[in-house]
Amino acid sequence: MSTPRTRYAAMKSILEVPVLNEKYWSKVPTAPANAIMMDLEDSATPDNKVLVRDKILEALKDRDYFGDRTIIVRVNNLSTPWGRDDLEAMADVKGDLIVCYPKVETAEEVCEVVRTLRSKVPNRGVYPMIETARAMIELDRIASADGVFGLHFGYVDYAADVGSRPFNDAGDDLYAPANYYARTKIAVAASAYGLFSTGGSMIPDYRDLTKVEAFIRIWANLGYTACIGLSPAHLEIINRVMSPGESEIASAKAVCEAYDAAVGRGDPAAVLNGKVITNPDYRVAKLVLARAGLS
Repeated sequence: MSTPRTRYAAMKSILEVPVLNEKYWSKVPTAPANAIMMDLEDSATPDNKVLVRDKILEALKDRDYFGDRTIIVRVNNLSTPWGRDDLEAMADVKGDLIVCYPKVETAEEVCEVVRTLRSKVPNRGVYPMIETARAMIELDRIASADGVFGLHFGYVDYAADVGSRPFNDAGDDLYAPANYYARTKIAVAASAYGLFSTGGSMIPDYRDLTKVEAFIRIWANLGYTACIGLSPAHLEIINRVMSPGESEIASAKAVCEAYDAAVGRGDPAAVLNGKVITNPDYRVAKLVLARAGLS
């Protein structure tokens, strides 16, 4: 069965774009990102919210500017003066679009967002950002709500809401005691409900690409499927780290071929290089190939 997790398995890198920043905006056509996320929230000042919304709506009329990338728009929360208008504007947009919804707290809130977005375009997806303590308490209900395509861990906002320390002393990872519970639970919830899941590349010393790579690798190791890039300079690292390596792809192909052959013979399992290959191994291998864009 197709799920958002499988449909967006090849989406590894998301470039967040402040649309009024011409330097960033001009990089959109050539940036090595699988998705472009235009931002109406953090990068838009209160005085510029309407201007930014209008620019995004105008940009969405020219899909060629984005190439074949997935298009995401991060709106404002419904508790703000702009949230309702943002959602209604996105509901009017034709074509494929995922709406990123920040600072979600309840499943009821998600359902209201989905109802608004699908009033004119059926099956439009929502991508909630888990950034508060309340959202963590409600995570299972949020993740299982109809219309949710993915989850993001907004670790800086989460730390601010909880009052915890965001980063470790080295600045190349989150402060484990305060953040690993949330970070892991979001990855598990996304997997359980067939959603894509995203971390971020933002660390204090974001110009230190060695630290950035180490940070991104942890998201991949925890089962996150993609990463939001703070900077275009992070995209190559994200694509490489979040993608299966050549040896992993070769192993996955071998597992799939061996298991398919065994099932074709009526056997419930295969043996490959002296190891038993069962259906769970096959499913993991298929996911690896999907992440590599090979299935």
